[in-house]
Amino acid sequence: MTPLPLSDIRFFLQYALRHKNSYFLGICALFLTNWLVVNIPLHIGKSIDLLSSSVEENYAELLTHIYTVIGFAVLMMFTRTLSRMLFFNPGRDLERELKDDTFTQLTRLQREFYSQHEVGALISITNNDISGVRAMAGIGMMQIFNIGFALSLTPIKMWQISPVLMMYCIVPIIVAFIVVNYSISIMRELMRRRMLDLQTLSTSTVNFLNGVEVIKNHHIQPWAVTEFEKDNQNLLECSLKQLRIRTFFLPILEYTDGVLKILILAVGGLYLIEESMSLGQLTAFLTYATLLAMPFISFGRIISVFQMGMVSVKSIRRILLADSTDLPSFSGLDQTALFSKGLRVKNLRFAYEPMDNGEPSEPVLKDITFDIKPGEKIAILGKVGSGKTTLVNCLNGYLKVAPGQVFVDDYDIAELSRADLRSSVRTITQEPFLFSDTIHNNIEFGSSNASDVITINEALYQSDMLDEVKQFPLAEETLVGEKGILLSGGQKQRLSLARGLFTPCKLIVLDNMLSAVDNETERFLLTQIFENVRSQSTLIVSHRPEVLERVDSILMMEDGEIVARGNHQELLKTSAAYRETWSLLQKGGNGIDPDPDPVVNPNAKQQEVVQ
Repeated sequence: MTPLPLSDIRFFLQYALRHKNSYFLGICALFLTNWLVVNIPLHIGKSIDLLSSSVEENYAELLTHIYTVIGFAVLMMFTRTLSRMLFFNPGRDLERELKDDTFTQLTRLQREFYSQHEVGALISITNNDISGVRAMAGIGMMQIFNIGFALSLTPIKMWQISPVLMMYCIVPIIVAFIVVNYSISIMRELMRRRMLDLQTLSTSTVNFLNGVEVIKNHHIQPWAVTEFEKDNQNLLECSLKQLRIRTFFLPILEYTDGVLKILILAVGGLYLIEESMSLGQLTAFLTYATLLAMPFISFGRIISVFQMGMVSVKSIRRILLADSTDLPSFSGLDQTALFSKGLRVKNLRFAYEPMDNGEPSEPVLKDITFDIKPGEKIAILGKVGSGKTTLVNCLNGYLKVAPGQVFVDDYDIAELSRADLRSSVRTITQEPFLFSDTIHNNIEFGSSNASDVITINEALYQSDMLDEVKQFPLAEETLVGEKGILLSGGQKQRLSLARGLFTPCKLIVLDNMLSAVDNETERFLLTQIFENVRSQSTLIVSHRPEVLERVDSILMMEDGEIVARGNHQELLKTSAAYRETWSLLQKGGNGIDPDPDPVVNPNAKQQEVVQ
């Protein structure tokens, strides 16, 4: 069997040793249990020998042995139950600790991690793989010590009765162990493959459920079912291979008990005839043979538990050891004073990760330069693919930019902690994420440390949701469903706006968040945004004429560059491209699509949560 990586063992032990006191008491209880188990056959054997002689003369001694067996058996029931509690409870606690730590880590990890790991696979690791570690920490740890005590105490007793007969018993056990060890080496690879198949199936499930409306609208349910069946079939085939090995190879150890008994009866029977062994000793030896075989029977299963557990540890470590460290705050930095000079973008260039063939991607943003002063309201205008959302995600820290390109006051955001940056910059996207919770809790989300908040009713009014929410049977205590499925697209956007308005910030970024509302609602919301929003500055990605007319400055983007800048009146005079766009907007055409850029992060659904 291949040695387990030391780092994986250390990782497991650093969690297991948190419960060392419980494990220590469990080990003591296990030792006492095994000591009682190996002593009971001695008293049974002596009782049988006494029954073979004069019972009347040895009646008192016989009763002593009988009462001793009964007492040991009752005490053994107590110590065995106690040992399981002392081992299984830490296993459950360890599972809880791992899930808590894994989820906490997932909330800290940034875009780079989620772009490399499918959400379904992460769900499978968090829910399924951690169960393997629980089994290893519970029954696995218990059986390791149980087997160790059994294999140390039982052979001593067998040797005391008959050293030669004991050597006969060792041979079939060794042969059976070699065969099973070979099968376990095959199972280790199958366990790894099964976990990967389970992660793939979880990923497919999440993808299909997220796109269930698209699947139904395009009538491709048979295709989705077929694709799901492929992944499900792969998991089934791998599971059946594991089952075949367990069925045909692992029972060999269980058959060893029967072989030992036949061997003991054959050889021991000769000793009994020769009167070199008593009937009681032979009976005790048969019992010890069963006790010796049981650890080997359990050994095969325990190896499987540990192999599955260590494979699970590898998966969990991919999450827990991923880099989630945040930069430290600058010495003397006061978050409340941050953004006193505003935000400055200087020759910003950005390109996404290299393509699959290794070639570098074309820059999405090229030499972007502009400032956002405190109190300013700026709009970004551009066609689909012009780089609007990419620019927004560079400003709010969702995408990593090279040093020396974006500054808040005099601080480079490449060296600014995420906590400091996001204390000043808040982003509301076109596709907000709502938790499966009440309207009230969704609005209050993330405001626990805020000292200056408005009331829920004020936030609902400013987002034009108050009248609608009051009509719900439970008002603001109404559950919105998973991802806000019980609300319309416009309601989800307005509820997200209410969350953004609930607490003040320095710079609020609105990325096409009015795309799903009607014109009348839009006018009301724009009034609230421009007159009541509690932010020093506002950056709006929008193609709405009402926005362009009311902002202090407009940045018009094309192919990742700013091709024109100025207020509405200035651009009408100086930019032919802006005049053409304005003409299309006045005619009611959507020459500039409100959807985000197609190059935005593929895990956009998690964007608001990560931020």
